[in-house]
Order: sequence, then structure tokens, then C-alpha cells
Amino acid sequence: MKLKYIIILVIAISIFSCKEDEVEKHDPVAQSAIDDEEIVEFLQTHYLNSDNEIELITDGETPLYTEVETDNITFDDVGYKMYRYMGDEGVGISPSSSDSIQSLYKGYTLSLIKFDENLTYTTSRSWFHLPNLIVGWRFGFPHYRSGEKVTYPDESFGYENAGQGIIFIPSGLAYGETGSFTIPPNSPIYFTIELGAVVIADADNDWVINSDEDLDKDQIVNNDDTDGDNVPNYLDIDDDGDGVLTKEEDANGDGDPRNDDTDGDGVPDYLDKDTK
Repeated sequence: MKLKYIIILVIAISIFSCKEDEVEKHDPVAQSAIDDEEIVEFLQTHYLNSDNEIELITDGETPLYTEVETDNITFDDVGYKMYRYMGDEGVGISPSSSDSIQSLYKGYTLSLIKFDENLTYTTSRSWFHLPNLIVGWRFGFPHYRSGEKVTYPDESFGYENAGQGIIFIPSGLAYGETGSFTIPPNSPIYFTIELGAVVIADADNDWVINSDEDLDKDQIVNNDDTDGDNVPNYLDIDDDGDGVLTKEEDANGDGDPRNDDTDGDGVPDYLDKDTK
């Protein structure tokens, strides 16, 4: 009797193992190439109408592909291509990939299905902290500039001369192999955007702004962790883990801990465990 159950168990394990082997592992490099083909085909077969909406070419309209700029991006050791349409650059400042922005947007799949939008700047969703968002936003928005704030008679507000455009994002820089809600897995997407305002962020209030906490200059602040405590520097009030707050390592008192190097070893005190 026991032998019978052992044989059944062995067979079950073998079948399960075979099924596991049949499941293809996700290949981000291959998927990046697939996404790029889909985005390029979309750009070649669609155009921007007079209302700044994307439609299928039916009568020789100018394809979007001739009007976009290409950005080559490396993320997690995988190469990607993002495309952007620059409607208006804007007149204010550009955000870094780690700042906070106030933006209007509409998000679409390449099937022209809208999956998200915000319509006014006064909604609670209008402020966004870029490190918390999809990677494509972090690389897309720095190409635009903010606008000029205008308050209307009903006390609502908006922006004039704001940066406006469209960013086309491969799935690896968006919602990846899992997708999200109405977005299928491995789906390239695009956003029409208007960049109203920018706040230069210092998320942990340690007197070092977020963009200066990007030590490897890869435009991703989430992977910079000097003391290895699993808290990235831009959220860590003690970057080197020496028990002294980063802003208290401002030896010369000029409000900038980055230029204090007490032991002269080329490492600022706030990143140097040997200096307190």
C-alpha cells in the first residue's frame, strides 16, 4: 500500500516538474525588442490630429514616427527605447527624475484604450513624486519644463505655457510582465502629458536634494544606499549609518553637507562612516 502512494507521488512530482519546464521564463531583453517593434509600428500608422489626439492614418496624414524623438535608456542592465513628442517644451524649470511634479495626463494602450486620466490640477492626484512612479515617467518628464500658474475667477487654477507632449513607454519601463488593472502584461503604453509645476524634492529633509542622492548618476535614486540598510539615501536621514544625522554633518555650517570632508579622504562626511 505504501509503495503505491510513493509511486503516485513520484509521478505527480514528475508531471509538475515537466509543466514548470514548459513555462517560458520572462526575457526582458527579448521583450524590449518586441515592444519597440510594436511602438514603431504604432507611430508609423498613426498621426496627431488637430485636437492633439492620436488616430489611425486613413488618408495620407503625417505619421507620428516622423515627429518624435528617441531616447535610449538602460535600466536594470536592459536597453530600452522611449519615444516622445514635444508639443511645447514649457517655460519654467525641468524636473530631475527624482523630483515632485504637478501634471495633467491621460494614459492609453496602443489599442487607443484610455486606462487613466486626471482632468484638473486641483484634484488630490495631481501631485506626483517621480521616484514612486513607473520608470518611464522618471525618464520622460525631465525633457519638459513647467508652466506659469494662473488662478481663475472660480479660484481653480491651471498653467499657461506649460510643457506638453506625449511619451511612449515600453512595458519594461511601465507595468512589465504583470500588467496593471486594464493594462495587459507586456504592454507598451503612452501618456499625453502637461507639466504644470515642479518642486525640487528633498524627501528626507536632510539638506541633500533627491537628485544629489543619485550617486551613480543613473537617474534612479532608489538604488543608492551607502550604508546598506535597505533604505535608499534619498529617504535615509543618516546616509552613512554612523549614528549622526546627515544634516548634522555640515561641519562648515553652510547648509550643504556635500562639501564637508573633515579627514580629507575625498568622501564627504555624510557618506563617510569614519567621520562623525
